[in-house]
Amino acid sequence: MIKTINDVIVRQNKIIASAKLDKARFGYFAALYLEMTQTVKQHIEQGKFDDVARMEQLVVVFANRYFDAYEKWQAKKTTTQSWQIALDETKKNNITVIQHLLCSINAHINLDLGIAAAQICPGHKIEGLKADFERINNILAFLLDSVQIKLGKISWPMRFLDRIGKNRDEQLANFSLGIARKSAWLIAVDLAKSSVSQQPGYINLLDKKTSQLAKLIINPGAMANLLLKPVKIFEPSDPTKIIAILKS
Repeated sequence: MIKTINDVIVRQNKIIASAKLDKARFGYFAALYLEMTQTVKQHIEQGKFDDVARMEQLVVVFANRYFDAYEKWQAKKTTTQSWQIALDETKKNNITVIQHLLCSINAHINLDLGIAAAQICPGHKIEGLKADFERINNILAFLLDSVQIKLGKISWPMRFLDRIGKNRDEQLANFSLGIARKSAWLIAVDLAKSSVSQQPGYINLLDKKTSQLAKLIINPGAMANLLLKPVKIFEPSDPTKIIAILKS
């Protein structure tokens, strides 16, 4: 039973170990997610949130949505459309590592985060979470530099594109994540203040919108696909090597 942030980390490591054993691409997001969880844990231990107990609860509830989706997918049971698309894509070798990561980030932030926040802070309590919720943005921005470096190690054309773009890709990613987090906050507020009977329909509609975005991440258009082609060519063929880099 996942009840603490340490339990979350143990479970993430088990998923990573399983992915390495099976040479499975679902380990990409698990490795990235582990780094985020460990960083949030450090901030909790350092008292950098207004309410550290509440933040740990959010981490646990948030992570359990991912674990639930992953376990249902492994058991071939129905999960959310957003996670179904992201996890099904890991069985294929059609897209780049960054696209795999974005598909899972899309499902977890654009769908899961707002739901988790509303669950731990229902009704008017949600407003008290806002400051700590926004602090997560800063953690994600900090981790972005680390992710950029790792992606460059996975495929050297990523480094080339980064130099050509003069960090515009980082700025875009920061901006996009910022938009996603702001959207997640609005979703959290809406859900927290909705009646129990209204929430399932709201979540189903949100899942449909999030799954549509997932399809755009997988097939972003002719120009983007052309730019991503050399990135894909130079990625290691062995997923375990990619997982090791993302986990390092």
